[in-house]
Amino acid sequence: MNTENSKNKKNRRQIVPLLQPKDAMKRVAKRFRSLQSPDGYWVFALEADVTIPSEYIMFNRFLERKIDPAVAKRLGNYIRSKQMPDGGWPLHDEDGPINISASVKAYMALKMLGDDKDAEHMVRARRTILAKGGAETSNVFTRICLATFGQIPWHCPPAMPIEIVLLPKWFFFHLDKVSYWSRSVIYPLLIIYAKQPVCKLRLEEAIPELFCKPAEEHIHIDKYRDKSWRKNAFILLDRILKRTLHLIPDMIHNKAIKYAEKWTREHMAGRGGIGAIFPAMANAVTAMHLLGYDESDPDFARGLKAVDDLMVDKFQSSDNSPREYTVVTGGRELSAAPELDISPGKGTAENLEQCMCQPCNSPIWDTCLTLSAMMEAGEDQNSKLTQQSIKWLWDQQIFFKGDWKSKAPKLEGGGWAFQFENTFYPDLDDTAMVLMAMARAGVLENKDNHENFVKGVNWLLGMQSSDGGYAAFDIDNCALYLNDIPFADHGALLDPPTSDLTARVIELLGVIGYDQNFKPIRQGIEFLKKEQEEDGSWFGRWGVNYIYGTWSVLCGLRQVGEDMNSPYICKAVEWFENHQNKDGGWGESCLSYNNQNYAGLGDSTPSQTSWALLGLMAAGKVNSKAVSRGIRYLLETQKEDGSWNEKHFTGTGFPKVFYLRYHGYSQYFPMWALGVYDRFSAGEDTKQIMMRLDAPLDLGRKW
Repeated sequence: MNTENSKNKKNRRQIVPLLQPKDAMKRVAKRFRSLQSPDGYWVFALEADVTIPSEYIMFNRFLERKIDPAVAKRLGNYIRSKQMPDGGWPLHDEDGPINISASVKAYMALKMLGDDKDAEHMVRARRTILAKGGAETSNVFTRICLATFGQIPWHCPPAMPIEIVLLPKWFFFHLDKVSYWSRSVIYPLLIIYAKQPVCKLRLEEAIPELFCKPAEEHIHIDKYRDKSWRKNAFILLDRILKRTLHLIPDMIHNKAIKYAEKWTREHMAGRGGIGAIFPAMANAVTAMHLLGYDESDPDFARGLKAVDDLMVDKFQSSDNSPREYTVVTGGRELSAAPELDISPGKGTAENLEQCMCQPCNSPIWDTCLTLSAMMEAGEDQNSKLTQQSIKWLWDQQIFFKGDWKSKAPKLEGGGWAFQFENTFYPDLDDTAMVLMAMARAGVLENKDNHENFVKGVNWLLGMQSSDGGYAAFDIDNCALYLNDIPFADHGALLDPPTSDLTARVIELLGVIGYDQNFKPIRQGIEFLKKEQEEDGSWFGRWGVNYIYGTWSVLCGLRQVGEDMNSPYICKAVEWFENHQNKDGGWGESCLSYNNQNYAGLGDSTPSQTSWALLGLMAAGKVNSKAVSRGIRYLLETQKEDGSWNEKHFTGTGFPKVFYLRYHGYSQYFPMWALGVYDRFSAGEDTKQIMMRLDAPLDLGRKW
C-alpha cells in the first residue's frame, strides 16, 4: 500500500493537535454500531418537500384505496407542520420561499383528508396561493395531477402523445435521449395521458377556490415568451399536436399503448418498483389501473407494495432514544428515527406524531458513506461491523445490463444502485463511493475480491462521456434543447456530466493506483478545469451546492497527485476560507441554485461543515485556523448520544425544483471529517491514503 510523498507528510507531522476529537468519534461510533441492521446495512430516512406525501394521499384517492385513519392523521400532521407562517409550503427549509406547486398539492391533499377550507391554516394557504397567481401557475406535473382529478381540462397540460414511444432513435426526440428518472416517469405517464382519466371529487374535496380565473376558461396555460425562439417553437408544436392527436389511426395508438405497457412491466420487475423512485412507481401503478389491472396482477400488486414501502411510520420526536420505538420503511427498520423539528407555534401535543412518504430509500448510499466514515474514525477492518457491511454491499452489485446499454451495448455491468433494488439503473456516484469504501476496508488485500472490484471500475470507465466528464446514470445525455419543450418546465429532463461525479471517479482511480498518466484521469481533470467557477468553486449537482461540488473536486484532485498549490486549487481554498461562518461552520442555502450570490452562504450545518473541512484538508490545510474552527464547531454542536442536529436540506434531487434532507448526512459526514482530522493531526495517513495501491490495479483491458 502507498503513502503520500515525503514533503506533504513532513508538513503534516509538524501539526500540533489543539483539538481532541477522539471522544466525539467514540460517541458516534457507538451510535453507528447500535444502528447497523443485522444484514449489515444502514438506512436513514430520506425526506423531500410536502409534494411526496401529498401525492401519496392523492394516489390512494385516485385508486379509491382508503388510508388507515391513524396514518392519515399522521400524514396530515406532517403536511401542516411544514406550512410557513404566510400560508404556503416551500421546496426546502422552513424559511421558504414558498412554492406554488407544492402549496397547491398540499392544500388539495389536506382537503382530501377532510380539512375544512375555512380552517385558519387553509385560509392562509389559499390567500397565499391566489396572491402568487393561483393554481393555474402550477408546474406541469401539478397540472397533470389537477387534470386527473377534474380540476382543469386535459388540454391545460402539455401534449404527451403516447405515439412518441414508436419514434426512431435518430429523431430529435426519443426517450433514450432523456435521463433515467425522466424516462421511468414518462413511459407510464404517457399511458395516463392517453387515457386522460377524470377522478370525480366530492364537493368538499375540489379546489376551485385556488384559481384566479375559472379553470374551464383556460385554453393555453403555456404562453409564448420574448426572445426564446426555441421554447416558442415547441409551444407552437404543442398547440398543433393538441389539435391533431385525434387524427392518429387507432391501430398506431393501440400499438403505442402496448409498447408502453410492455416497457413499464419490464421495468416494474423486482421489489424496488419502476426506477425505485416514488413518481415513477405511482405513475406505473396508476397506468396499470387505467389499463384494467388490479391487485390480482403480480406487477400491479408488487408496484403497489413498493409505493407503500416508502412510508416512514412512525415519525416521532427526536427527544426519544432511537431504539425506544420502531421506524419502518419498506418492511425494514430504519437505522434511526427521522429527526422531528417542531418549531415554537408549529407543534402541539396532538401533532407530534407524524409520518411521511419518502421519494425513495438510500441504503447503499448510507451504507458506503457510513462505512467510509467508520474506517477513517478507526474501525477495525476485520471487525464484525466492517465485514457484515462489506458482504451486504457485495451482494448488491448489479451485473444486469440496464437502460445504460443503449449507449454502451458492449460494456459489461458491475455497478451499484442507490436503493435496496434498482436493477435497471445503477449509478456512478454510488458505484464509486462503494468501491472507495471497500478499498478503505481492505478488500483489495484479498485477490479473490479483485474480479468483481475490477468489474465495477470498468463499468465506471465505460460510462465516461465524450467531454471527459461523468454523469449519474447515462453517457452523453446532453440534448439540452429538450429542456425547452413545454413538458420540461422543471429543467431537469437530462443527465449531463457534472463536476462532483467526475471528481468522484477520479478519486477512485487514484485509490487504485492510477495517476495523471492515465487518459481517463487527464480527460476528467480537463473537464473539471473547464467547469470551475470564476470565484474558484465548483457547482454541486447532487449536494447543496458549491460547498458540495468544491469538496468533491478537491478530494478527487488530491488523490491523483495534482499539485495542491496550483493557482486554481488555491483559488478554491480561498473560496472556502472566505465563506466560513462566524461560528466556525459552513452552510449554504438551496437558494444558491437560483442565484449564485447565495453561493456558500447560509446557516452552518454539520454536513456542509464536514464537506468544507474534508476539502480544505485534502488541499493540505489541516493546520489552518479555518480547519481548527470548523472542527471546534463540530465538537461543540455534537449531542450526548453522538449525533448532530440538522434541519436544513443539503441534498439535491433536481436544482431549483426538488431538494432532499438526508437524515444520515448530519451523522456520518461529521464523523468522517473528525476521523480525517484526527489522523492528520497525529501525523498519520488517512485510511484511504494507507490503502492506496502501489501499482495500478490490473483492469484486464486498456482504456
